[in-house]
Amino acid sequence: MARVLVCTNDSTFTPSLYHAYRARGDDVVVGVSNLDPKIGRFDVVHLHWPEELVQYQLDEYSANRVLNLLDWWRQRAVLVASVHNLVPHEEDEIGGPWATFFRQFYERVHLLCHFSEYSRRRFKEVYPSLQKIKNVIYPLNRYDHLRPLSTGRENARRALGLPDNAPVFAVCGTLRKFEEISLIRKAWRRFDRPDARLLFAARAPAGKRYLRRAADMLVQRLWERDSRVLRFGPYANDELLVRLVEAADAMLVPRLGHHLNSGLIPLAFTFGTPVVAPDSGANREIVPLPMNELYDMGDPGSLVAAMKRQLRKGPSACQDVLRHAEGLGWGKMLDVIWPHVIELSRERPSGEASSGPVC
Repeated sequence: MARVLVCTNDSTFTPSLYHAYRARGDDVVVGVSNLDPKIGRFDVVHLHWPEELVQYQLDEYSANRVLNLLDWWRQRAVLVASVHNLVPHEEDEIGGPWATFFRQFYERVHLLCHFSEYSRRRFKEVYPSLQKIKNVIYPLNRYDHLRPLSTGRENARRALGLPDNAPVFAVCGTLRKFEEISLIRKAWRRFDRPDARLLFAARAPAGKRYLRRAADMLVQRLWERDSRVLRFGPYANDELLVRLVEAADAMLVPRLGHHLNSGLIPLAFTFGTPVVAPDSGANREIVPLPMNELYDMGDPGSLVAAMKRQLRKGPSACQDVLRHAEGLGWGKMLDVIWPHVIELSRERPSGEASSGPVC
């Protein structure tokens, strides 16, 4: 049995990761504060977002504190990092202080874990010094802890007052750019099905320009007067979120930019909901065709065409997605990384004694 620290305060996929470790018989502790050596000892420290460890505010003191902690733990535990992004989502450019901190952060990790070959390749391009670190690629996660909330497509639609045969699409989560909201609006205006419904439970980007934000929100409110748009949120609780995903014929992913990872895709797959995503970044690898659809990034006409193609597939696409999801999940991911963890634990320089051997 290994003692594992899942070093994040995230409450979305962490419960499923926690249970996957527990299913292996591991003793698991969750939370950033547990990185403090005074609290305990661990055999494996599973890291996620570097920016979370500095509380999303980068300064020299915070960066050095985190890097010193990683140096301490590197001698006493196997450091595993799930790679989510090259720099924080709010950063427009890959460079500057955040990129320096990310590079220094990941240089201290023993094992870098990617959701796609694209992610591994981009890290190699942006952070060449990380080439000497062991990299692995594992399948997408699943939101297994949300599965007990599933009621099925028919019940979800009934609870939301949706006709069984209406074309239904969902947009959920945090939109990172104002242009992503604009893409959805433009595409929906062109989608010429009066019986269609858009379940909108997305949050606007924080943005620093007040006038731009205020103007865009006014346009958004006017757009939401469309009777085909059903507004939820912006913060949907777990029960509502599952209901929205299950009720939809497809989840729309309006991402702009070549992102490494999106929580929307495995969320949809968990409940057998197909995805309509941009043909960019890792999506060619993680959004399998023909059960899902890809469109030209940022092009509303291409998005509309992809939505129509997805609808023509009917319920069989949902069954295909659900079967695909059976090969995903944190348990499958731990199966991939654990042999490397055992190998690294044997190679690690001997520091202070940990709670026990990794096995």
